[in-house]
Amino acid sequence: MGNLYAMNLSAVLPEERWHVLLEGLPEERQRRALACRRAEDGARIAGAGWLLRQALDWWGIPPAQQAFIKNPWGKPKLLNQTRPQFSLSHSGPWVLCAVGDAPLGVDIESSRCTMQMASRFFHPREAAFAASLPPEEQAEALCRLWVAKEAFLKAEGTGLHRPLSSFCVRLTKEGASLEIPGTLLRLHEYALGAYRVCLCARESRPALIPVVLPAL
Repeated sequence: MGNLYAMNLSAVLPEERWHVLLEGLPEERQRRALACRRAEDGARIAGAGWLLRQALDWWGIPPAQQAFIKNPWGKPKLLNQTRPQFSLSHSGPWVLCAVGDAPLGVDIESSRCTMQMASRFFHPREAAFAASLPPEEQAEALCRLWVAKEAFLKAEGTGLHRPLSSFCVRLTKEGASLEIPGTLLRLHEYALGAYRVCLCARESRPALIPVVLPAL
């Protein structure tokens, strides 16, 4: 079974205390964080790197052995190791990290997808489903669809190189599922306040484990 970790960065988002999280991270991630125009964007990049380092350490890969490469579509993975696999996502104050033995992807978003976006980018059945809902239910449904689709693309390893309209997600009150014949991937949904989270994985649903920021 994989693990899913969530860390809240609220305490460091408005300030530069998040720079402490950069210590020991790969140089490429440090450069990306420090190059951000908005401090909160840098904090999220640094926080994601810090959480990944901790998650891999807990999985048995100490920081000294954590070296990374990217696949042809830009998804990072461990150098010279096929396991564990991991996925990162961040939005608002939240940073998430999923780790497991098989392909997986995680995504978190708040309600920012619109019907116009769905009509343009989503599968026709998804857009039609969202359009059939009462207006007060559309925002949550669109957000659920968005994170589910992003999570699948991350698990597949292609990211947005594969069009969002090329596959379909089905939503019910019980959960989300992929309408892709033969797939072994499943969708697991979570809520973090106003944010919606989806984990796409072969394994059964893990608990969402909160991680507390270190004393800064």
